[in-house]
Amino acid sequence: MPEGPTIVAHQKQIKKFEGKTVTKSGGYRNPFAEDISGKKLLKVDTFGKYLILQFNKFFVTVHFGLYGRYLINDKKKVNPSFTLHFGDDYVNFYVVNLKKIDGNADDYFNRKLDVFSKDFESDEMKQLLLEKLPAKKIGDALMNQEIFPGVGNVIRNEVLFLAKIHPESAVGKIPSKKLDELIHHIREFSISSVELIEKRIWKSSSAVYQKEKFKTEDVKMYVSPAIKRKTFLVESLQKLYS
Repeated sequence: MPEGPTIVAHQKQIKKFEGKTVTKSGGYRNPFAEDISGKKLLKVDTFGKYLILQFNKFFVTVHFGLYGRYLINDKKKVNPSFTLHFGDDYVNFYVVNLKKIDGNADDYFNRKLDVFSKDFESDEMKQLLLEKLPAKKIGDALMNQEIFPGVGNVIRNEVLFLAKIHPESAVGKIPSKKLDELIHHIREFSISSVELIEKRIWKSSSAVYQKEKFKTEDVKMYVSPAIKRKTFLVESLQKLYS
């Protein structure tokens, strides 16, 4: 499933249609075609794993799930689930899920939790984590989209390694300064990942994700039973807080 930085990379490509009127909308998973057609696309934005299309009185969220894709001025042999036409130009989305929500996206999403936003507040993220998931293992907690929007398995593994925290550590046992360090890495790693994704070297340039070695140290892999995700760590470098 695409993580936050990948959605930002998508946004950068589709942003060229901001300010243009949707001459036609369609797709077999699009029940909002009549509402969208004829409307001006005011802004292309993101929040976590959602691509956001802001119109005048409503916005549409696009979630790519595991298999979602899009093409600009091109198409696959299969039918698109969502289409946007801007005169001769068009965007075809495949295997995506849509939601239409009245109002403005900035009033709906908590930008204090958006690592790509100027309004991001690390203390807000930290407070929510400690209030809601103090007994949770941090490796599992990082996948909670209500606290860490956009974090997926690559970011989860890499930032825990960067912060030198063992994924089995209990959230409430991790020192406050270590949580600050972890959240700092979540933001910095997410932002720096966009360029690597655009160059198609993101996963290959990872430190521990899908790796067997970090320098001379062994990278251990196991599947977290709670979230059913592969976890990669260097046990000699990542401290367990329990």
